[in-house]
Amino acid sequence: MNPAERRILGFDGLRAVAFLMVFVSHKVPSPRTEAAGSAGVWLFFVLSGFLIVRILAASRARIEAGAATPMDSVRAFYRNRFARIVPVYYVFLFVLYATPLGGPLHLGDEAFKLSTWLYATNVYIERHGWGTELGHLWSLAVEQQFYLLFAPAALFLPRRHLAALCGALVGASVLMHVALWSSGASRVSLDVDTLANLGLIALGGLAGLRAPPLPGWLRSDAALVAVLALFLTLPPLAGETGRWLLVGRLSGGLAALLLLQIVQAPESRVVALLDSVWLRRIGVISYGAYLFHVPLHADHLLSALGLPLAAPRSITLGLDLALTLLLAEASWRLLESPARRILRAPTRTVRRPAPITPL
Repeated sequence: MNPAERRILGFDGLRAVAFLMVFVSHKVPSPRTEAAGSAGVWLFFVLSGFLIVRILAASRARIEAGAATPMDSVRAFYRNRFARIVPVYYVFLFVLYATPLGGPLHLGDEAFKLSTWLYATNVYIERHGWGTELGHLWSLAVEQQFYLLFAPAALFLPRRHLAALCGALVGASVLMHVALWSSGASRVSLDVDTLANLGLIALGGLAGLRAPPLPGWLRSDAALVAVLALFLTLPPLAGETGRWLLVGRLSGGLAALLLLQIVQAPESRVVALLDSVWLRRIGVISYGAYLFHVPLHADHLLSALGLPLAAPRSITLGLDLALTLLLAEASWRLLESPARRILRAPTRTVRRPAPITPL
């Protein structure tokens, strides 16, 4: 395994936290849970950037060592991302668009459906607003756009420039966010604009490349608890202005700090909690869970089976979560893992001519 892909204690637990924040925001919608869901997406972006930029940095190091070429590395990166992300995503879309299972759902017009196939959902939503049960796919579109734009630059530029590239993208993202706010852009644009969000992914990448050692007090259990609690509670408690301009970027910074804390304090009891079996497993299957959770409604499913359920929302919420996680686990075992194993690019080494030994 590439050293950049080795498991970090607590990393999958943070993915689980991000998913649960998003899940609650969609299943129990309110201004406060919506803000928490936004912070959950930002945490996903930071975690993704940390992982992906480290992989790109390792690939660039192999290029500079003469063990690979830039073009081969770009192809391998895209092939591996395709293997991990695309098969289950397209199966999900096909099932909803081409089978009766999608019939009861509001899936948007044909232009929206086309945007989902092209990983341009955020572009459609920025122009036309929300209104479908697949609006959550916008964040996956942003991540794919990051891969498309960032990977070639990272693999063709010298490795020493990678941190500067991430920093420039963070700065451009902040400026874009301020420009959107100053121009009176809609809150939808602030949420889903590509450049306004790419900086969060780049921030995670920067944390993985140039993170200074944290002082001892920031690696303590008390500090981890404080940062995690602040990250979880600040967005719901913030006012609308704070949420969209200040708290959004502050939450991204808190997510990056929290990530650095778990990386640099693996012996912490907070990390042990995040690395517990259940949270770790939810984190592993969080991609499928994120895909499936919005259109899955346990009460609708039971009604379709002739088993109408009259139960408090807390019960149906628990059933929705259980159903989402069961489907995500099945997807991981039956589709995502096999597709990744079959489609991943083989590791190749550039062959060099053997040295000529003088006679």
